[in-house]
Amino acid sequence: MRLTAIGKRVIIKDTMIMKTPPIASIIIGAVIFLGHSSHHAADLGDLSPLTSWNKVARGVWRAEIGNLENEIRYSDLAAAPPRLNALNALSDAAFPFSSKTISFHLDSSEKVMVRIPTDEDETLYGFGLQLDGIKHSRKVMTLNVDHWSKGGGRTHAPVPFYISSKGYGVFFNTARFLKIYNQVGNRKDSLRNPPEVDRNPPSDEPQPGPWLAQPPGDAVEAQVNSPGLELIVFSGNSILEVVQRYNLFHGGGALPPLWGLGFWHRVHATFNADQVKEELEDFEERNFPIDVVGLEPGWMTKSYPCTFEWQKKRFPDPATFTRELLDKGIRLNLWENPYISKSSRLYESMYPLSGSHLVWLGLVPDYTLPQARRLLTDQHHEDHISIGVSGYKIDEVDGYDFWLWPDHATFPSGVSGEAMRQSYGLLMQNMLYTDLFKKRNVRTYGLVRAGNGAASGYPFVIYSDAYNHREYLTGISTSSLCGILWTPEARSARSDREWLNRMQTVCFSAMAQLNAWSSGKKPWSYEKVTNAVRDVIQLRMRLLPYLYTAFADYHFRGIPPVRAMILEDGFAGGNETVIEGKLDSEMNPYAMDRRVEKTDQYMFGPSILVAPFYENQATRREVQLPHGNWYHFYSGNFAGNGETISVTAAELGDRIPLFVKDGAVIPMLSDSVNQVKRAIGHSLEVRWYGTEPGIGDLYEDDGQTFKYEEGASRRRQFKVSKANDGQLNLEETVTNQNQKAMFGELERFVVMTK
Repeated sequence: MRLTAIGKRVIIKDTMIMKTPPIASIIIGAVIFLGHSSHHAADLGDLSPLTSWNKVARGVWRAEIGNLENEIRYSDLAAAPPRLNALNALSDAAFPFSSKTISFHLDSSEKVMVRIPTDEDETLYGFGLQLDGIKHSRKVMTLNVDHWSKGGGRTHAPVPFYISSKGYGVFFNTARFLKIYNQVGNRKDSLRNPPEVDRNPPSDEPQPGPWLAQPPGDAVEAQVNSPGLELIVFSGNSILEVVQRYNLFHGGGALPPLWGLGFWHRVHATFNADQVKEELEDFEERNFPIDVVGLEPGWMTKSYPCTFEWQKKRFPDPATFTRELLDKGIRLNLWENPYISKSSRLYESMYPLSGSHLVWLGLVPDYTLPQARRLLTDQHHEDHISIGVSGYKIDEVDGYDFWLWPDHATFPSGVSGEAMRQSYGLLMQNMLYTDLFKKRNVRTYGLVRAGNGAASGYPFVIYSDAYNHREYLTGISTSSLCGILWTPEARSARSDREWLNRMQTVCFSAMAQLNAWSSGKKPWSYEKVTNAVRDVIQLRMRLLPYLYTAFADYHFRGIPPVRAMILEDGFAGGNETVIEGKLDSEMNPYAMDRRVEKTDQYMFGPSILVAPFYENQATRREVQLPHGNWYHFYSGNFAGNGETISVTAAELGDRIPLFVKDGAVIPMLSDSVNQVKRAIGHSLEVRWYGTEPGIGDLYEDDGQTFKYEEGASRRRQFKVSKANDGQLNLEETVTNQNQKAMFGELERFVVMTK
């Protein structure tokens, strides 16, 4: 198997996969770094120093180990090439390692081991959508795409990218299983091992320190079964800047259509056309917003495996059904998994283009093959897109080992079963986004159950079959560190309070979705909290201008629209509590400490801190405010500065706790709308919080096409300042006037400080 570069694409035999521009076209300069670093390596005899690094842009370097000729890299599947102008607009940052610091071993059995040193006080974050924590120092992780098992790295999106508290990130750019030892294990030839300590010394013998059950390692060591490996290092003057560079290197973040940021409702799996219409009438009668209806497996003639063809008993006239929804401003999203039934008209044509093994007795198409991609996207266009379907929910591309194909499965392109498993969710996103929607200049927003590295540019949100509210909150934070969007979708609840808390959380995520495929729940299913649920959905709708602008900043600047607190200035170092371990011969024989992370709050857009109620903090909780003055969103009252405060549901009127930073200027709709189409041209309210002058941006384009990539967009800026006499001034300016306004004129300027 041989790769041949053709412009921005790479062909593997007859396989086509997207690839970033050839290195030579984007390298600023190739250098061998001999600079100084705080990291010092011993003479590690069996390891070779990785000395040759190519500088791609400010703060971005890449290096290759071994033979990569036949390897898929995640960057091959990125939605767009690196945004070099945006990368080079960031402040410069130094390479974080000396030339002899990162080392590797490549053996004859085609295994690569890389060793990246760390300091004693260094904390590691990232490694994809991990639901058990945001910190991963002193852990062993196996990064395999999986139907998520708690801990260990196996998850829906095990992105091989980590970020250091020292201000750099490392991306292992390989579509292979990866095992990583994060500051675990001590090499005998290391010069930085801690001293030995006697665990049971006589009382009169001093020791150099406490005995440690897990002596800290001084490196990240990663192993991959591959003849080669590419490393990409990102540096920055803050952790946020490292994340920005990672996202921008992979084409920037996704910019969904405006309608995608409204409220989504997935109906029961067996609903027919009439039942869907009746449910939509209930939304209207009860004054609940709705923008997208999701159809679950019953819309197809067969599912598990799938035909992708309309079940005419339930949907006798799909074109009329879809058109009637569109006339009401409601989009249609279709569930599917990619495994093809014998009943599908695609089956015979796809048979020779599929892998050796079945999933749910369905063919597994090799979507690295252009012919396989064409077969599926032509059928999808004819049966779905041409009648007005707006997007897809791609299910079951994760799966446990016993659901997916085995690692030894073969595919006609020659791509290994292992690499296909790691990249299948990305391949589906790439194919539908590129070949189906972008090709027709139409934006989409959808869901997917698996992603991986270099996915930031895809407008697909990951969801999970897990349903732990606390873990869902952790997922919001961890996803923001790796270019992944995540929704803690609501499905059902054991009480009114749990229902309200879940609905409030999902309304402040990348996708506000109720998934009733099994439960049949409606937003009003829990009568006692119906008004509070309606209120939070309407608040999300009012915040559409603010949220859409946050997604534009994700696309153009790489800043995640919903992000972990560690990316917020003034919060670093304050998100973990250590509980001292007590010796217990059965439960804790090594007296190991327990660490509790603060991952139950996050930033929503540039200025709003969200701290949802959940589980044992269902009506009262603590909120850790970053340094700087923060204010209550609803009242404008001062909340605190760098301290931990308590809030209750009673004092907030059963609303989700929201806090706004000093000087924030927030553009929002002047009142709520029940559909995004009614937000177009709607008048604005601009709120100002605190006492400091501030600026609020408002990004606008047509909300539906890719014309913004050609400059068809505009930005409105609302600047609040104080005159010498104390009078407040609000100034509105417009730049990039290459697009008519999306939203209406300013109706109200509200000073929220009390």
